[in-house]
Amino acid sequence: MSYVKGPVKSNQGISLVILLRPFIQSDFARLIQWIDSHEALVQWSGPTQFTFPLTDEQLIRYQAESTGVLPSRLVYAATDVRGDVVGHIELGAIDYVNRTATLCRVLIAPEARGKRCCVGLVRQILRVGFEELKLRRIDLKVFAFNHPAIRCYERAGFVREGVLRKSRMIGEKYWDTVLMGILREEWRPLT
Repeated sequence: MSYVKGPVKSNQGISLVILLRPFIQSDFARLIQWIDSHEALVQWSGPTQFTFPLTDEQLIRYQAESTGVLPSRLVYAATDVRGDVVGHIELGAIDYVNRTATLCRVLIAPEARGKRCCVGLVRQILRVGFEELKLRRIDLKVFAFNHPAIRCYERAGFVREGVLRKSRMIGEKYWDTVLMGILREEWRPLT
């Protein structure tokens, strides 16, 4: 799999370059370090596939699901032009028949947060989905309290499609989930 790259401009005109490369075993320790609590794990992965603390063994199984001729997921580490890893992203639940997928497991490195990496990262995965895989629709779910992520997704072109009220119980609290989606005809690649 080759790198996915290209300049991306945010709506503020700041030019960002994000490179996507396959998520590999040498990325495991970094991702494990970023996910330092049960709540952080649930926000990154959802409530089912992983357990806290995240381990190499869990990530080996996760990575194995992204191989093959028509993998059900594509998992990437994101780097800036210097080669510093600034995030993690997945295009999952890839349906080659209906040409749909789900954007998931998006995580920005703690030191890269607030530096407008997220929009560039999301735009690059949309480029993979719409240009390389020829998808018609990409959706996502995000917890309603995660306002920075929701703003990022909206800047990248996603629209809110609904809310699953009190859909996840985390500890003693229920979290609402916002459903968002983008269609091929709504996507505008930035050059």
